[in-house]
Amino acid sequence: MLGKIRQAGGVELEAKVGNDNGEEQLKKIPGVRDVVTDGEDDWKKFSLRVESGADVREEVFRLAVERHWAVRELTQRRGTLEDVFVELTHPDQI
Repeated sequence: MLGKIRQAGGVELEAKVGNDNGEEQLKKIPGVRDVVTDGEDDWKKFSLRVESGADVREEVFRLAVERHWAVRELTQRRGTLEDVFVELTHPDQI
């Protein structure tokens, strides 16, 4: 179980993506399982759920540069107990 806690987590991105569908673009990155978007103004917050042990920040940064997104935050998020619970009880949904 300790391994699950260490592996759970994701990446947080806050960016201006213009007319791009940032969520769809981010989902195309290998290792990204799901993306949740929040924000109603120009700045969007994307929460990426990634495969266990994956660090996709470099690929996210490359995508942002290629698409000319303004990035205000790009951080790795440690797994929470909720992340571990979801991973253990609903592995098909992650």
